[in-house]
Amino acid sequence: MSDSSSTFDAVFPLDGFAEPKSSEQIEVSVVPGLTFVQLFARNGKASKVCKRLDISGKPGRATVQKEFTAMPLSSGHWMLVSGESTHKGGLAANVAARVEDRGYVSEQGDSRVCVRLRGPKARRVMAKGCRLDLHPDAFKAGFCAQTVMAQVGVILHQVDETPTYDLLVYSGFARSFWQWISEAAAEFAD
Repeated sequence: MSDSSSTFDAVFPLDGFAEPKSSEQIEVSVVPGLTFVQLFARNGKASKVCKRLDISGKPGRATVQKEFTAMPLSSGHWMLVSGESTHKGGLAANVAARVEDRGYVSEQGDSRVCVRLRGPKARRVMAKGCRLDLHPDAFKAGFCAQTVMAQVGVILHQVDETPTYDLLVYSGFARSFWQWISEAAAEFAD
């Protein structure tokens, strides 16, 4: 019989499954320990939320700050991602206090996984399953968007010009997405 007072340890969906892949051409890895928070502006308050947090509301353009990166997903809606090792709910509480009644937040806990794709062949790997125009003239550092890759919903953010991409997927699809991205990168992983 189990002890009902015991606590459960969180299980990361890619533990023991996702082995990083690396070569001179491509690197595929998981970024652990991130905090995800969705931010929604109340009707007519998006510009005030942007001002309070000093973030962009412009579609396709992430705002990188010390505390978090804000990626606009739609008008008045952002995904905030932080690598800060704060206690669960800390970022959500901080942002909620700063936006006050102008918006509301939803702490996403362990609902997402961040797969990082980096290297000279990263664009070619992404082109195998991404429906967006990835040409460097259209897609530069700081660009972010929602799309579908390998039949999985993805929030993608081009972190730098290396190029490095962070691909945020729901935890429930993390294993199938990891398999796909690993296979897509295999030709460059020698």
